[in-house]
Amino acid sequence: MLKLLRWASAFFLRRNMSEETSQEQPPDNSKFKSVQGVVTSLCMDYGWINETILFNMDVISDNTPLQIGTNVLALVGENQRTHIPKAIKVKAMNDLPEGSEPSKLGRKLCISCVTSVTEEDVYISKEKCFPLYMFSGAFKPFKGDLLLVEYSTNPGTSKINIHSVSPLNTQYMEEVYVTSIDGRNGMVESSIFFTLDSLHMPSGYTPRLNNIVDVVTVESIQPQCSWRAVSMTPVETEN
Repeated sequence: MLKLLRWASAFFLRRNMSEETSQEQPPDNSKFKSVQGVVTSLCMDYGWINETILFNMDVISDNTPLQIGTNVLALVGENQRTHIPKAIKVKAMNDLPEGSEPSKLGRKLCISCVTSVTEEDVYISKEKCFPLYMFSGAFKPFKGDLLLVEYSTNPGTSKINIHSVSPLNTQYMEEVYVTSIDGRNGMVESSIFFTLDSLHMPSGYTPRLNNIVDVVTVESIQPQCSWRAVSMTPVETEN
């Protein structure tokens, strides 16, 4: 009976999702929550975490194969029509970047989504933030980016201490095309978002339509995209 209820819930959710159009409002990043759990069931194109959180196979980070019993981190939202908790992103705990395991007693890991960025701070909720200087190199956080956060809590309070932060997942792509430009924003390969407001480029270079480029991307929740380019380098080609 439980499996039947899960199947019915998943079917109803997928049907409602298929009825939604591109006019759907972007998700409210501040309402996501991070959950650490266990995969409790798997089907062809979806599964369940802790028997209550639905996820589709296309939200698994790195496309890592999951098995029943796999420990995972999940970023979870709620379908507004069915009120079923649904994972926006799932990452296997054994697939975490090297060195990201909590090193001291009391430290925990979670997936967070950037809600806003100021000149000095990066916010992962209305109340929780950390200084921008915790990042270095080409990566400058942008609204929607998914982060792996190592934190601890102060006993008896709701205050958290953030010890380290990194992109949830990165990917390097060579010789790909800039496929659209819209003001300060654009797309690479029609599937990777970029914005000049948070893009590391060689001095004097500005992306142009049909440019061939190398890019470093991070997982991010953007309209119609799940990746964002954080750096872009033009590829010199022979005439």
